[in-house]
Order: sequence, then structure tokens, then C-alpha cells
Amino acid sequence: MGGRWKRLAVPAASLALLAGLVLFLRVDAVTVRLPRENNRLFAAVRVAAGDEVRLRYRHSVEKTLVEGVFVTGAGPVLQASETRMASVGSGLPNTRVQRTRREGSWLVVDEGLAPLKEGFDFFISAVNDTRMTISGTPVAVDTLASGSVIGIDVARIRLWDWILWRYGNLDWRKDGQ
Repeated sequence: MGGRWKRLAVPAASLALLAGLVLFLRVDAVTVRLPRENNRLFAAVRVAAGDEVRLRYRHSVEKTLVEGVFVTGAGPVLQASETRMASVGSGLPNTRVQRTRREGSWLVVDEGLAPLKEGFDFFISAVNDTRMTISGTPVAVDTLASGSVIGIDVARIRLWDWILWRYGNLDWRKDGQ
């Protein structure tokens, strides 16, 4: 009987270590929530510091292409990196001459990695043809109904919660916050 327990000790210890990691290890994820639907989680993508979030859309007034580039920072925090636009006009950040440069057909405003402490919301409209990527992974915001609002942020969550979302589509926040 003693030999049997010795054979089980290593697998049992390994299993306990794995369970501890899954339950207590924290990972960062950029989240896309729907504030008008009780903050339902629409998408979440695991990220590391320095990963990019890109939100591209057609400006509803000027009809020019705009791309917001955000970076995940330590903490975690979402930071505004740059705003890229095909031209300037009403509602576009065209007053930052000292931080604006041209890259091919784009005018690029350096946003200085300004932290967005609570993320930001974005209005989805069919007119805007919105596209989003997180660390190069497309997020299907174009499938949302026109008039939807998305809340974009970054969060540190338990690996277990990430696994439940990734493989079971279960939101880790039950309180709707």
C-alpha cells in the first residue's frame, strides 16, 4: 500500500500545482463590453504590455478614414498611442500641429501614450463601417446592431476566468459592472 501512495504523490502534487496556477495566476485581457446591455462581455483577448488595439472607422461627418491606435501598458492600463486619419475636418484632432506627422496618405497625431484610466466607449453605426483588432486578432464589432455602444478597456483577471470565457463564453463579472 505504501508504494501505491508514492506512485500517486507526484501526479497529485502536479495536479495541485496546476490547479493553483489556473485558479490564482492572473492574466491581462482587453475587453469589449456592451454598456447598454448590462455591460455584457462581447469579446476578450489576452494581451501583454505593449500589445496594440486598433479601432478603424469612417468618420460620420467628414467621411474620412480614421484609425485609433491604443497600447496596453503595465498595470494594466489602456494608453492612447496615435490617431491616424486620411484628412482633417470637423471633430478630428487637427489642432495638434506640433505632434502631427505625415506617413504616406495618413496624417498621424501622436497621442503620447496618454492613459485611459477607465477605457472608453465607442458608438457603432452602420455608416462608420467600424473594424477592430486586438493584438492582430479581429473583433467582430461589425456584427453589432447600428446604435450599439462598445466599452473598451483592459483588465487583470484570473486565468481560470479567462479559460471559462474562452471555452465556455462565460463572463467573469456577474454583477454587470
